[in-house]
Amino acid sequence: MLYFDFAAYVRQNWRALFRSRGTPYRLTPKRAAFLFLFNLFYIILEIINHFFFLLDEIFFPAYRQQEIRNPVFIIGNPRSGTTFLHRLMFKDKDTFTAFTVWELAIAPSITQRKIIWFFSKIGKAIGRPLSRAAQAINKSLRKGKAHVAHTVRIEEAEEDEHIMFHCWASETMFNLYPYLDEVYPYFYFDREIPRERQDKIMLFYRRMLQKHLYAHGGNQILLSKNPSHSSRIAALSREFPDAHFIKLVRNPFEALPSMLNAMSIGINLFCDPPERYPFTQQHMELMKYYYLYPLEFFKDKPDKCKFIQYEELVAHPDVITRKLYEWLNLPISPTFAAELEAETKAEKHYHSQHRYPLEEMGLTEEQIINEFKEVFSIYAFDQHEFELPEEAFGKEQPEWASRRKQK
Repeated sequence: MLYFDFAAYVRQNWRALFRSRGTPYRLTPKRAAFLFLFNLFYIILEIINHFFFLLDEIFFPAYRQQEIRNPVFIIGNPRSGTTFLHRLMFKDKDTFTAFTVWELAIAPSITQRKIIWFFSKIGKAIGRPLSRAAQAINKSLRKGKAHVAHTVRIEEAEEDEHIMFHCWASETMFNLYPYLDEVYPYFYFDREIPRERQDKIMLFYRRMLQKHLYAHGGNQILLSKNPSHSSRIAALSREFPDAHFIKLVRNPFEALPSMLNAMSIGINLFCDPPERYPFTQQHMELMKYYYLYPLEFFKDKPDKCKFIQYEELVAHPDVITRKLYEWLNLPISPTFAAELEAETKAEKHYHSQHRYPLEEMGLTEEQIINEFKEVFSIYAFDQHEFELPEEAFGKEQPEWASRRKQK
């Protein structure tokens, strides 16, 4: 039986209904409507999913013997280029496999995927109805708020944190149930979650990865992108001793406002807070932790993690990716080399339209400098680069790798 924190599910919904007065998750008509609709669909969906999890044990029990060899985990602060690198490396489908949006949302089990793939093959003979449906969904996602943080396509690689929704043990739930004392500790997984619960959650995660690899043939390398894994590096290293990590870092003046905006969109969508940017101080402390904790953990393990600056990645994605492949001892196929060249040309013409005025978030430049003083020092970020728009990358950065080793 796969892990599910049923007690937490009941407790958090009880709190949402009867202990929410005067909080950012106060029970307004909007919030009540969300709770009703979300729980209605969530309960139905999870009954279906766990039924298919049971079928996996009957029809595909061999998945439990599926090896997870040399998984690669892309980590970093939210809004630091993790999605870009993840989707770029995912183009090398001969080498890597990753969860896609549709697999995370509606087909976490092997059985569900086999059924969908079966009907997809039949659909090719009758005009590809599933393909047309996917295109319609992608079009609706582009029109909605779901694409504000990054574009969403149902066949595209996505962060596998969403798989943890199926066991009710994820910090992603914070936008739905913003409880600092109960849900926020998941943002500090290694430090705040008891070891016994960590082990249960990690076993669930392992089973989900095994199901995914088994369904896709079992011969590829698991490629995971998850900013939240920045706080799980100890647990992941215990569970997957041969894992490698790629840590993306970005100037706090760019990453922090972008992350606060993304969190604000989420909490204002699912809750009805009296202020637009709640929990700003907590999010700032979390961002700082995501910068510093991996440095501390990997300082004696230089062969396990590569640190890459966002500016370097977006300026030279082909060079950075080739260096990563060399570090991972992986060959680059001619097909993927062509993909890299095309992506590099496309990135040169990309211009972000996002602007996040600090004053609207209740922040000042001096506050960020003081809060992230250690981060600026270790990573050698330019403290005055905040005046540049997001697309003004490519500036030569000072050396900082040796400084992190001294940390």
